[in-house]
Amino acid sequence: MFFNSIQNKITRITEKSLIKIILKNIKLNKNLITDKDNQKLKKLKLKLNKKSNFAVIVAAGPSLRKNEFRNLLKKNRKKILIICADSSLYYLLEKKIIPDLVVTLDPHKDRIVRWFGDENLKISKLRKDNYFRKQDLDVSYKNEIKNNKNVLKLTKKYGSRLNIAACTSSSKKVVERLIKIKAEIFWWHPFLDDIKKKNSTTKKIYKIKNLPIINSLGNVGSASWIFAESIFECKKIALLGMDFGYYIDTPLESTQYYNLLKKNFGKKNIKYFYKKIFNKFTKKFYYTDHVYYWYQKIFYEALQNSKAKTFNCTNGGILFKKPIINCSFRHFLRDNDLDYS
Repeated sequence: MFFNSIQNKITRITEKSLIKIILKNIKLNKNLITDKDNQKLKKLKLKLNKKSNFAVIVAAGPSLRKNEFRNLLKKNRKKILIICADSSLYYLLEKKIIPDLVVTLDPHKDRIVRWFGDENLKISKLRKDNYFRKQDLDVSYKNEIKNNKNVLKLTKKYGSRLNIAACTSSSKKVVERLIKIKAEIFWWHPFLDDIKKKNSTTKKIYKIKNLPIINSLGNVGSASWIFAESIFECKKIALLGMDFGYYIDTPLESTQYYNLLKKNFGKKNIKYFYKKIFNKFTKKFYYTDHVYYWYQKIFYEALQNSKAKTFNCTNGGILFKKPIINCSFRHFLRDNDLDYS
């Protein structure tokens, strides 16, 4: 109960601070959006309709690099819809896998552009922000300068073939990078609050530009699932890299929100923001923090109302309860008459 209380309190604080940044970014992006953008997602759906029976969501949890999924993705490329988080794009492009859709939404002014390559990245900048050096998502990002050069090279090479579902909350740097690599942008608005409320922020955003409003469930991995389930109406959806947690041997210092928690609550209180969970499918313990635990909670709520069957092939993390169907990625492919060899 104490963990839940902390989680709810921090969630409210985080939402208030993010709203200001999101609204600022939306106002910056509005001049780039035309009336035709409202129909672009519908046209993309028609284009991808032949592959929409099976979708694979590639999120960027720590399990992604611990399991090699890319050979199987390449073998089935023509038969499955691949939707990836911005943070897992490099993982795919390394093996020349072009996803059908890349989802980006985080409003941070500096960090998110790194998933697409930051042309202005300098060592002096890195000294002020150790986010990528300490984070556990994609360990290749720890060698920051070298990795950034590789990302720049790959996104420049494949940029014109990328479809990017960019939330209007995206930062100026991200949008400028997407335009420069000539990616196709599919704009959408974030669902921030109840649109029926008198002073609804979501309603205000919609009046700025008439675009689809999509509930991202708070994070880019879940948002990718929303696109597969609600926008493309996929019947079966496999999840890769959807951990919502950390491996048990991951130092607290390497978790996503450690620095923020330490700054606001002190090092001695950090332990209260983490929780250990036993995964019945993998038969291993993992741990999670207050943010990921909340993401897991609302993702389960979305699953309860879904017509699609969702298979977690992540092989790790804390997402394993019904109606999730747990299996390996090979088993998912085999059971649906796809190439699992």
